[in-house]
Amino acid sequence: MSGKSGMRADGTRGLATIPRVSLVAAAVVAVIGLGMVGCMRKGPGTAKNTDELLTQLKEDRTEIDQTTDTMMKRIEVFNASRKPGEQTLQFSEIFSQDLSPEQRDTLNQMMEQEKDFSYKALLQQIISDRETIKGLQENVTHLEQTLPDKFVIVKRGDKHHDLALTYLTEEAHLDPEKSKALLKEVDQTDELVAGNKVWFFYDPQTDAFRTYVTQGEAGLTPLAVRRARQRQLIKERDTFKAERDTAQTEVAGLQVTNADLEQTKTSLEDTRTRLENDIATRENSLYYHAANEKSLKDQGVLSSVLKKVRDVKGISYDESLDLREGTTITLLPENYGLAEIREVRLLPAVYQLGRDFTIETTQDHRSAKLVILDPDLFRGKEVLLAIRG
Repeated sequence: MSGKSGMRADGTRGLATIPRVSLVAAAVVAVIGLGMVGCMRKGPGTAKNTDELLTQLKEDRTEIDQTTDTMMKRIEVFNASRKPGEQTLQFSEIFSQDLSPEQRDTLNQMMEQEKDFSYKALLQQIISDRETIKGLQENVTHLEQTLPDKFVIVKRGDKHHDLALTYLTEEAHLDPEKSKALLKEVDQTDELVAGNKVWFFYDPQTDAFRTYVTQGEAGLTPLAVRRARQRQLIKERDTFKAERDTAQTEVAGLQVTNADLEQTKTSLEDTRTRLENDIATRENSLYYHAANEKSLKDQGVLSSVLKKVRDVKGISYDESLDLREGTTITLLPENYGLAEIREVRLLPAVYQLGRDFTIETTQDHRSAKLVILDPDLFRGKEVLLAIRG
């Protein structure tokens, strides 16, 4: 396993330059109104045990993401205010470790030269965001060095699952089947970037395994990669909207009939609507597969001894619950070849009964309900419901 090292913030590009307008000035006020995202935090030395260290590490990583988002919004507003030929800001110019001292001083120089009070204040907020992020990064580095967990530095093409399996078999000395069973119970990401750190810890006394990802030496976290993909979907939606508007102009110029115009407009509107619905569905739905426990064991999905997930390759999560519209899934025994429902288990076991969700079964066992208590935890996730009659 590799040694300890520091972290860098995500890199991104700003908006294209457009003429200064009153709308942008109003946006400056709105963005400045976001205030200081960074706040006084508990120092890393105050955590007393591993659980507290992990909780504080998660809080600091979340605050880095939130502060970065706010900072990028401020940069976008500032760049939108620049006239053609005026210098704009890039996120990478503020955080890159490979820049010269002159390049790293770009933000401070622009703040000193800015004459407009509103934009000067905006730059001051961006500088403050930068210092907040740097302080949080130092805190995260200290926490990482305090934890007993080991890590590897991600190389191009590495997969979270493969790295974790290597740790369990070679470092924790577990057999492959045991290692795969443990991996079924933890969250993993396929959105690694070269330079990320993937962390591991296995406690043989409690048979507990944890793994997670931090930014490490990369320019992006897995969360930033997911957000980039989301922005790409939004960009595609806006592209279709622009194509619709262009088509309308061209149709009018060529004096196309109203029927043709409406058909073109409707087609583009439908495409845009489908993209918007797809974005909303991905963000807000819980995807699930429900089946009786016996059939899942017969398919080899569940272990008949440990009652744990063994192999879900053949499972299709073809049902979903839009968590904007409801948080309850009703299960009827006849839909799963059963006469009654005695028990429902939600897998993987990373979700906790009573905290994240509850299972309610009627007294006559004629139906059962899965009630989601923490919708944010389940958005965009896939779960398996094993039903026992």
